[in-house]
Amino acid sequence: MNPDFIQAKSDFLQAAKRTYESGIQTGTGGNLSVRIPGEDLMIVKPSGYTYGQCSEENLCIADFDGKLVFGKLKPTQESTLHGNLYRRYPEIGGIVHTHSPYAILNSLNFGQVDLITMHAALKLKVPVPVIDVVTQAVTAEELPKIFSAIDANPGLLALILKGHGIVSMNKTAVKAGQVAELVEETSLICWENRIMSLLTRKNS
Repeated sequence: MNPDFIQAKSDFLQAAKRTYESGIQTGTGGNLSVRIPGEDLMIVKPSGYTYGQCSEENLCIADFDGKLVFGKLKPTQESTLHGNLYRRYPEIGGIVHTHSPYAILNSLNFGQVDLITMHAALKLKVPVPVIDVVTQAVTAEELPKIFSAIDANPGLLALILKGHGIVSMNKTAVKAGQVAELVEETSLICWENRIMSLLTRKNS
């Protein structure tokens, strides 16, 4: 069996397990994918399944247009976004998308999540931009908004779809999942810090 596929499959399953156990995505929402090196193919989470249900038995392999090439289940509806990110940015090896509440809360009120902690500044380098999209699944027409944000900040590891959630990208899906956790943690701290600042001003 192709060793690159074995490694990609392992990365996918590890990332699914970690993301499920972290609690930053509940229910069947969110999605996950891993690039299969040397192929214009990706392993993607099946639609309607939780991160915790991902297994070798329900793996979906799709091309970068989101067309299923192996498996029996429907690939995630965000396959358009994932495939086009892999096609445009060869350095991306894994993508994690979560409907994390504090990231969404910030996205509904602010244009970015500031790197308020030293750890976030060290790991993320630039503030996490909010991208205003109008559809549940990113369409081809809305891709330029996402490309513009990434092109303006080479090495950008995450963005937040307004009212929708985090999209994190890295060399592996496990690392992308760690980025998503950090973005949600930073979003929580940013939100609570703004509340504390407002209360302090009100009481001064």
